[in-house]
Amino acid sequence: MAAEMMAINLPRTKTLAFAISSFYAGCSGALIFMITGFFDPASFNLLLSVQFIAMVLIGGAGTVSGALMGALFISLLPTLTRELPNYLTFISSSVTDTPNIFQLQSILYGLLIVGFLLFEPRGLFGIWIRIRNYWKGWPFSY
Repeated sequence: MAAEMMAINLPRTKTLAFAISSFYAGCSGALIFMITGFFDPASFNLLLSVQFIAMVLIGGAGTVSGALMGALFISLLPTLTRELPNYLTFISSSVTDTPNIFQLQSILYGLLIVGFLLFEPRGLFGIWIRIRNYWKGWPFSY
């Protein structure tokens, strides 16, 4: 409604945004093919989409720095969950056992998304802003 009030042609703008995003998606697919040498559509599953959403929401929606922080955090999460069976004996590293690391990883994505949406809506970027502001005025707490 606000765009229409500013005399922006909505169908043309939405079509242009779709075309630009399709162009970038095509370029990224071409780059993936150039790097790996093959293209398997089965590798882009639902968990990958959940990971992308988790990256944005955990890092902080609306900020580039937050998206980068979320991407770093989510890309380190599988490494951390692979080490959990060494410390927690009831978690198994094999796929056939019931509490395994792959199930734990999916549960952690969901818990982190819900937790950040409820308790820290600005994400890791919001936490960083609060810490930075605290240390800027550290000796003077007012």
